[in-house]
Amino acid sequence: MLTLKRCAVRDDGHKPNKRFRKNQSSDIVTLQTCDAFFHIFSIYVRPSGNEQDADDDNDEEIVPLLRFSTTSYAEKNQWIELISEACAYCNTNEFSQNESNNFSFERTPRSAKKLKGTLPVMHFEVPSLGTRRISYLKLNSSKDASKSNSKQKNDYPPSKPMHRCTEPSYLSSEAPVQNYRGFLNLGFIIFIISNLRLLMGVIQEYGFVFARGGGVISAVSFVDFPFIFGLGLLNVFISQAYLIELNSSRGVLGERLSISLHLVNANLALFVSIAIVWCLIDSPIGGCMLLGTAVTTWMKLLSYMHANTDYRNYPSRASLKVIDSLDQASLDIVYPENVTLSNIYYFCFAPTLTYQIAFPRMPCRRWFRIATLTGRLILSISVMYFLLNQVISPPLGEMIKELEELDQKYAMFSLEIMTKYLPKLTMACTYTWLLVFYAYFHLFFNLLAEILKFGDRVFYKDWWNSSNVSSYWRLWNLPVHYWLIRHVYFPCIRKGVTKGNAMFIVFFISAVLHEVMISIPFHMIRPWCFLGMMGQIPLVAVTKYFDKIWPGSSIGNVIFWFSFCVIGQPTAILMYTIDYWKMESERNSDTMDLNSTLFESTREEL
Repeated sequence: MLTLKRCAVRDDGHKPNKRFRKNQSSDIVTLQTCDAFFHIFSIYVRPSGNEQDADDDNDEEIVPLLRFSTTSYAEKNQWIELISEACAYCNTNEFSQNESNNFSFERTPRSAKKLKGTLPVMHFEVPSLGTRRISYLKLNSSKDASKSNSKQKNDYPPSKPMHRCTEPSYLSSEAPVQNYRGFLNLGFIIFIISNLRLLMGVIQEYGFVFARGGGVISAVSFVDFPFIFGLGLLNVFISQAYLIELNSSRGVLGERLSISLHLVNANLALFVSIAIVWCLIDSPIGGCMLLGTAVTTWMKLLSYMHANTDYRNYPSRASLKVIDSLDQASLDIVYPENVTLSNIYYFCFAPTLTYQIAFPRMPCRRWFRIATLTGRLILSISVMYFLLNQVISPPLGEMIKELEELDQKYAMFSLEIMTKYLPKLTMACTYTWLLVFYAYFHLFFNLLAEILKFGDRVFYKDWWNSSNVSSYWRLWNLPVHYWLIRHVYFPCIRKGVTKGNAMFIVFFISAVLHEVMISIPFHMIRPWCFLGMMGQIPLVAVTKYFDKIWPGSSIGNVIFWFSFCVIGQPTAILMYTIDYWKMESERNSDTMDLNSTLFESTREEL
């Protein structure tokens, strides 16, 4: 416990704040500029036997007890004045008399109630010098203390200044960081109430889908022979990649031949899977799952080829010194010791797309965490299943019936239809998209990492705070981002391609892969997903422009959320639904025409 008897306060000057960002509207930074400096002061024990003023104390004899800092010059002066008065009071006879009566000196300056910087309401408690008895200095008000000290009655005279420094409003951008937990709780309550209302409205309008025998998605079976055959065939291409690299490491295959065989093998893994989905798998869900696995395998095989070619030509780059948390078996591994069947299969199942000679590993598997991740994954998939069947499918079915009644089979879309059904899908699509992100990038990837003891669990960063669209694409899917910059962007830069053109190539490849994963399983080639991805390029420029003009503002973040959740995804779902309905209508019409022709020819023969 601290008594301020025989103590004093010292002004220790200031230090520049390196994180301070100079306001563009002001060219002068002074000591009074908020957050520009750290203003420092300390409490010290005065030298023994020194009875003169504290200003005459020798710095060499000073023993600091406590040191404080604040980013407000006015607050530092207030604290120094307050503590100086307290130190002076503790050296008076009145304090000694009240100390024996467990008196606590109290004062409530305005700055002690709420301070910017690092100073809280201070409680000093230290053994008194030369005595075993305890005393307190509390810098907050108390009714009992005000009654025991008559001087406290004059602390707030009518002329007392209540406005002593310049401070911003709490909700302004210049204010210090505040705790908005209350608003978060309010938003959560509003979220629950509004979405319960939305769900009840959908049930009242379309009925409870599961009471009628399940939704549209539940009637689709995707685990069939072509699906299982496609998964098995991918293992053949993985084994062939291992054999190609093994022969390359032994010098059996030349450099160019090795790269050519790797490229042919990886591309066959992708295009054979596309052919299986297009010709043999009718289920869009089964097609999406097989094609997603094929695209992932294609990216992994290209990374395996690219990285091992680099290890083979530049052995010094295979150093493991930059990798932390390696297991004992991987500490001394060098190329070509990494070219094993177990190594490539570990990479193919690991939650990453970029190959390296060894990965950070965890010491053990946590089975309880595996169980909890599995349970949360099942729950998330169940909620997605419910949203797709109960909230998204009924409005789409109603839209199809309305299009049939309006005889708009050959129209691409109706503006009236879009404006009517787009708001109905916005919230449900947003929830489904967030659930897909949480289930896939967090739960599924962490589950794989836990099973395989994969150490690096940063699969995404705070993309939800992105102030521009380019930040979102860098942060929301780190495995794909690492693959694109490692195997597409920087190889283009090394070939002399400009940064702008390299970025265009990255978005083009990403757009093609997104379109393939959507159009092929639905057996129709449409440009909507491709155009949506390529439309990100001007959106990147717009949001970067706003971020440059108003740094730290939320304009770019609002544009990002609006473009993805309100316009982009619901519009794409409506467009693909209309096109899929048109394709099915034409197919049924052709089937009816064929049956009619066969019936007429049979009747004529008879």
